[in-house]
Amino acid sequence: MRRSVVVASVLALVGCGGLRDMFTAHTDAVAVVGGRELPAGRVAELFVRSRGLAIQSDVMTRFAHLWVNYVLLADRILAGDSLIDSVAVLAANWPAVHQILIGRFHDQIVGQRATLDSARLDSAYVSGEFRLIRHILIRADTGMSSSQIEAKRRQAERLRTEAAGGAWERANQSNEDPNAKAQSGTVGVIGRGETVQPFDDAAFALGPGQVAPVTATPFGFHVIHRPGLGHVREQFRRGVEQRLVARLDSTYLAELPKRLHLKVRSSAAATVREVARDPMEARQSRRVLASFDGGRFTAGDLARWFDLLPAQAAQQIPTATDDDLKSFVQALARNAMLLAETHTAGVQLTSEEFGRLRGDVSMQVFELKTALRLDSLAAADTAAGRSRRELAAARVDAYLGRIAEEPQSLVPVPAPLADHLRERVAWRVYPAGLQRAFDLARAQRAALDSAAGRVAPEGRR
Repeated sequence: MRRSVVVASVLALVGCGGLRDMFTAHTDAVAVVGGRELPAGRVAELFVRSRGLAIQSDVMTRFAHLWVNYVLLADRILAGDSLIDSVAVLAANWPAVHQILIGRFHDQIVGQRATLDSARLDSAYVSGEFRLIRHILIRADTGMSSSQIEAKRRQAERLRTEAAGGAWERANQSNEDPNAKAQSGTVGVIGRGETVQPFDDAAFALGPGQVAPVTATPFGFHVIHRPGLGHVREQFRRGVEQRLVARLDSTYLAELPKRLHLKVRSSAAATVREVARDPMEARQSRRVLASFDGGRFTAGDLARWFDLLPAQAAQQIPTATDDDLKSFVQALARNAMLLAETHTAGVQLTSEEFGRLRGDVSMQVFELKTALRLDSLAAADTAAGRSRRELAAARVDAYLGRIAEEPQSLVPVPAPLADHLRERVAWRVYPAGLQRAFDLARAQRAALDSAAGRVAPEGRR
């Protein structure tokens, strides 16, 4: 059900910081985590003195989110949380978990149906719907003279005679298609209409073991051979099974939205554009983009996918049509539906798979602890009465200082792990505070440049 516009607007404003955020400018704080603030002045100071951080709004925004992630991580580690419990491991590895579960489910519903026993393999070869074809190419093009083209044709004719006489491998040594040559001339298993017309007609006119007359295409002259099944049985099996898997996949995926009654909201395109403008802010959104039997796909889900999408895909969103964006949502919602299907089918990670994932998280946490120097807290620190919150804040601030001095030392919290950390604690990044830090940094940079008698480069203003 769609909430009223008024309620949706209020919730969008409230976000994670609570109702009080609606009435507070927060111009002095760039970000807040559990009552601790990152002051705008501190951010400005770090950017002004940095050798590698450009004074740009988008860079400052990413910097503020780094602070949020580090504070949350430090809090958990100093509280004794190893972050390798099952909930954390699964949350921090959700892309890999999805891939493993969907892959196993795919093997269950498709793999067995696409496996060919001996009788089915024989039948598939005889039917000729798919054919394993070999060829020898002698290149010729319109840039050649007529005598050169004729010489190429005669060369192909000689090779055909050689191949038809049983010396295919020797003839293949003259093959000018390097990929096919390396595989005894094999172009793989093909279906009707998948190659250029003359090649296609010649390949699908062949009986088992036959060699076609020399065939001309825009690429040159071809000697085309359809090997007998006895010579290529396993290669043909693999090729046909791959084709059957692709066909079954296509059918299953085409039927899935209908079977689970997928409905993409009319507002989906506009919401996708909003998420694209600020994926980090949208990560907490529960606004529904699409629903289906047993689940839904939200703006927050989409925001998490932005970490996995190529930058090129994200850049195309502002200019994409509404229909394109709805298709985009449908494609991502299909992954959610597949995951729901795996749960219904009882597909689970094996203990070995979970162990590997836990090892990955353990290594990530170790690298972050080392970078933040959380593994070297002296007993005197706690004995002096400093709280864990103070210790966490101090270590994070020191690390931000090192990043400002040497940006290449940055070890970010992986996005899936950061999402898991953010679920438990109230946090907020404030646009007004970011603007304040940006203005302060620009003013301080301009003053320093003026005092030094130089003009700052555009990227550092």
